[in-house]
Amino acid sequence: MRTFILAAALLFITEGVRAQVLTPTNETVLQNFYATFNCSISPGWNFMTWTVNGRLVLNILELSGPVPGSSRYSATNYSTAGQGIWGITIKGVTVDDAGQVGCQVLNNLPVLATLTVQQNGTVAITGSNRTATEGDQVTFQCLAANWLPAPQISWALNGITVDKTLYNTSSVSSGTFMNSNSTLTITAKSNASVACLASVSTLPSPEISTIFLTVQKAVLLASRDQTVLIAITVAFSLAALLFLLIYGIIFFCKRRRKKRSSYQNELRARSQRQHAGYPGRGGVRENFGYVEDSSTADNLDGVYTISRFNTVRDNGTNFQPAEIKPNRYNSPSYSSFDDEPGILGNVSADVRSRPPAEENSYDINTAFAVKNLAEAWVHERNLNSRDTAVCTTA
Repeated sequence: MRTFILAAALLFITEGVRAQVLTPTNETVLQNFYATFNCSISPGWNFMTWTVNGRLVLNILELSGPVPGSSRYSATNYSTAGQGIWGITIKGVTVDDAGQVGCQVLNNLPVLATLTVQQNGTVAITGSNRTATEGDQVTFQCLAANWLPAPQISWALNGITVDKTLYNTSSVSSGTFMNSNSTLTITAKSNASVACLASVSTLPSPEISTIFLTVQKAVLLASRDQTVLIAITVAFSLAALLFLLIYGIIFFCKRRRKKRSSYQNELRARSQRQHAGYPGRGGVRENFGYVEDSSTADNLDGVYTISRFNTVRDNGTNFQPAEIKPNRYNSPSYSSFDDEPGILGNVSADVRSRPPAEENSYDINTAFAVKNLAEAWVHERNLNSRDTAVCTTA
């Protein structure tokens, strides 16, 4: 008896179990698109149910078909004579639909598949169009927000994909979605369009953000720098030239003064040598401090003194002393030369007692002395005029 009961139970269980196959086992779709699954079973079943992420969404009877329900879920009969096949379509898939999708026939265990939902978010390059100088390093930043899963970020210059070594990308979660940040650094060479591309596997084409890079020639900056360098060089050159000019003028003035002093000393020495050539004719003290502008002969009570000269040249080559007449030393009105004006005003007392025979030789000696003094005076005046002009200008 017990054996019969066990055999009957096994027969009932064997008759109740039917083969079920759910395809595909994994489906990935983009949000707001649709997903389709097919459930295959051998003939003889009565009732089929569909669940999405644990929720009952559709019922199907073998004889009458699907029981009306939500419009987001629809059933399609693909059955043949030897096999029953029913498909389910989920319209406008959302993130809430992601998970397990199940198909179960009455008296059978459910078969399951996995539904994955992706979402495309936004992508944008921060900032606006850029302007850079040729050779500069330029950095671009791209932000992709509200993606599921984290998007794949890539860059392109003028439509050509950029090497991955030139940029880096990081992602963080924000609730259910993901945000990604990518940074690109390039060397500015020429004008270019810069594009950031974000994509997931179910997205037909990547989301793109584009800005433009304008590159200026580096020669503009170099030209400005060269102008500044030239200006600085010219300024220093002019300063050095001015210093040398001032130094030259000062050196010239000092040398002219030294030369003039040597010339005066030479004239004085020459005058002393000429006086030394007439010994015994009395000493005459030279008055180097008084010289008149022109040649005249003054007659003071019959005594002629030379106070001016007719012609004196700067180089001393043409000297013409004024006419000298014999002095009348024995004149009653003659008393002393102490108060006489002119170069001969300081003639010593022994000259007054000089005999007339020696007057001519004395006058010649005096004329030489006067000539030398005149030459010195004219030369010194000319030097003073030139030096004063040069040194005042300096």
